[in-house]
Amino acid sequence: MVDDFKQQLAALLSNTDPAVRRRAAEELGQRGGFAPIAALAAALRDENKGVRDAALRALTAIGNTNVARAVVEYISDDNIVTRNLAGELLLQLRENSVPALLPYLYDVDQDIRKFAVDILGLIGHADAVQHTLTLLEDPDPNVIVSAIEALGNIRSLLAVPHLMRAFDSSDYAKAPTAEALGKIGGQQAADFLLFQTNKLLADPKADPIVLYTVLEAISAIGGPSAIDVLQDHLHMLKGKLRRTLLFALLRISERCGIPIHGMSALRGVLIESLVNDETPMRISAAQALGGIEGDDVAEALIMSLSHQDELDAVILPLLENRSGVLPLLVQLMERGRIQPSKEVVMLLGKMPLRKVAAEADLPMVDHAFEIVKRAWSEGSEDVRIAVIDTLFRLDGDKAMQFLDNVVEDPDPWLRIHVMELLTGISDSRIPEFIARFLTDDDEMVRDVAAATLQAQGIDPTTISLQ
Repeated sequence: MVDDFKQQLAALLSNTDPAVRRRAAEELGQRGGFAPIAALAAALRDENKGVRDAALRALTAIGNTNVARAVVEYISDDNIVTRNLAGELLLQLRENSVPALLPYLYDVDQDIRKFAVDILGLIGHADAVQHTLTLLEDPDPNVIVSAIEALGNIRSLLAVPHLMRAFDSSDYAKAPTAEALGKIGGQQAADFLLFQTNKLLADPKADPIVLYTVLEAISAIGGPSAIDVLQDHLHMLKGKLRRTLLFALLRISERCGIPIHGMSALRGVLIESLVNDETPMRISAAQALGGIEGDDVAEALIMSLSHQDELDAVILPLLENRSGVLPLLVQLMERGRIQPSKEVVMLLGKMPLRKVAAEADLPMVDHAFEIVKRAWSEGSEDVRIAVIDTLFRLDGDKAMQFLDNVVEDPDPWLRIHVMELLTGISDSRIPEFIARFLTDDDEMVRDVAAATLQAQGIDPTTISLQ
């Protein structure tokens, strides 16, 4: 056993064949102990990627503080590949790496200090807080910013007073400090950010990056008192800054369960945000617009469909139960202002019939049917499924007539395709429609018809004899 062990060490450290070195790394990973760990750590510098990967897997499998102590010195290696492998492994070892990394926060090389604090921040262990706080006074700005980000990731309330001082210490520290405070939270951080928000909004020369970051942070942790402050400034702003402040206001309102008074007066900026901003802001704008009446609002919601799945999930329920949507939707589709996408077609089919009856006469429903029918010819698979479902919801008899015309096409694949689309639709007329294909000229069509009926619990032989 001793000889085998020595041979494995020798093979890993000196054999000229990378395949032999790789196998030695895999075998040593099953042993543990100081000597195998040291050899495997050295193998992170191997010129062969397969050997390096095998050593990394072996060290990860051993996964204790001894591994961290053996590997940590490589975060200062001249080779960037070795440095990154060491950093990746230390991060995977989580809290086992913390004691080994702490001394490197005091290294003479600022790049090593930065790398070490970056890893500790991602690990997020509280034992690193006090040591990381010392780096807020570091002579290198990049180290200071990394220390601020690490403290935000660790999320310790002990760091809040120190971060507040760091915010005022230099301009480059303001944005990362605000972000860190927003992650940590707590009343002290919220009060500080609210004070800075007031101060920055009153300063026409304020750094926009800092202002946006502070607004985002206050939106994450601000309380009821922040609502009044933000509303006071809202009418004085315009453009993206106004929308950003409104987004912060909406997030705080949603989180605290406090309604914003005078929301209807904000319809213009909400619509603008729904059209122009990033997904989280658009979602908040859509939710706020859901409670505001008016065709302009309904049109903005409709026009925002089919662009982002997350946004569609919010908008569709709002429109399904909103008055006046059917005629507006038909009008927009008729004029070509909105394409018959899956979401748009589904919306037409999901609108409650009682609302349709109350809002539109029969010609309007017929008009909607014709518009949806047109989407069939050039629609994708998803659109065609939505088209069939919506046609049955609008008028089942006319939907059957439409299908009769479709299946007259001589292409047997189209008949099979139609049957596949019908499998998810509940209508008593569909089994009878599918049964007609049990005597189709094409054998594949007959087989698909029989299989489709059987899947619905219907005996195709019985139907065919009727």
